[in-house]
Amino acid sequence: MKPTDLQSKVIAFMRFPLLVLLLFLHCNFTTLGEEWASLPFASHFINIFSQRVAPIVFPVSFFIAGYLFFKTGQFSSDIYLKKLIHRVQSLLVPFFLWNLLYLLLAIIIGLFTGEIPILGILYDNLTFTDGLKSFWDISLIAGGNSIAAPIAVQFWFVRDLMVTMVCSPLIYFAVKWFITLSGRRPLVRYLLFLAIVFALGYCPHFTAINPDGWLFFAYGAYFGIKKKEFIVAMLPYALPSFIVLAIVIGIEQLIPCEFIYRLEYVVGLIFVISFTTVMVRAGTWYVNMTLANGSFFIFSYHYMVLGFIIWLLGSSALAPHSAWLALLYYVLAVIIVVFLGLLFYWLMRTRLPFITYILMGGRR
Repeated sequence: MKPTDLQSKVIAFMRFPLLVLLLFLHCNFTTLGEEWASLPFASHFINIFSQRVAPIVFPVSFFIAGYLFFKTGQFSSDIYLKKLIHRVQSLLVPFFLWNLLYLLLAIIIGLFTGEIPILGILYDNLTFTDGLKSFWDISLIAGGNSIAAPIAVQFWFVRDLMVTMVCSPLIYFAVKWFITLSGRRPLVRYLLFLAIVFALGYCPHFTAINPDGWLFFAYGAYFGIKKKEFIVAMLPYALPSFIVLAIVIGIEQLIPCEFIYRLEYVVGLIFVISFTTVMVRAGTWYVNMTLANGSFFIFSYHYMVLGFIIWLLGSSALAPHSAWLALLYYVLAVIIVVFLGLLFYWLMRTRLPFITYILMGGRR
């Protein structure tokens, strides 16, 4: 199989596993009450997987987005505008529609309960301005939730990605400068890259300006601009990256450090891509287009179901009385969200194909 064809399959395959990791990240139930905190084995396992393993979904996603944005290796004002216009359909329209849907559902619930869920404010205090803010950053709403995300919380990634793409000319010239500066000296290139990773720990964070996202978007852009298949570059490092990742996670548990935490992202990205390439090339894993195509729908809708599951698990009736029951809840919540998501996606695609097409940003 040609490297280009294999890489396309690797990218398509990773859509669903990355979604599952995102769901596990959002299923960190250890903060729901004392019942969860009193189970040290389960709580520690869930914390490590949800807070250290699952977050790799974001650097991998930014990396792939950066590669796809620059995969032709060419960049001009015309190409830039065409790419942005295409992202209006694939990102901006779904971003607006899903946030509108979440806002309308929250208002309907607030009409009966007196409080707007997710926003965390009283129904009577909701203003038109608050509604507008909920499309960008709900933490700007006075007295509301402190999460710097839109009301469809998971869409913070899409928001940050759109801003990154708007600023892509800056990233393009930065990557070109990086290529020129490092030249053909791999050691200089790696040391310079690690220096950038370290320096990002001191960068201020602003809403939608995501230094980590810019880094991994630029990392993917590097391969696109040089017209190199990233799977070829990363494939030899499947085992070494796994060993280093395990060591780094262990060190981070003993000595929390911002640089080590960022290093986890870098090493984890290499491991995820290289290991996936090994498995897809061997035929052990194959692309299931139903799962791949439905991933964006599950990503978009999952907070609706997951919020209800979190509410149920936060009640004393479903409190876990053993570590194994807690872990069962943890896994079962993801299975339920995925199953219902695929079911809803199939129903909408067969009954309301045009609406589904719009909500999916033109994805099939």
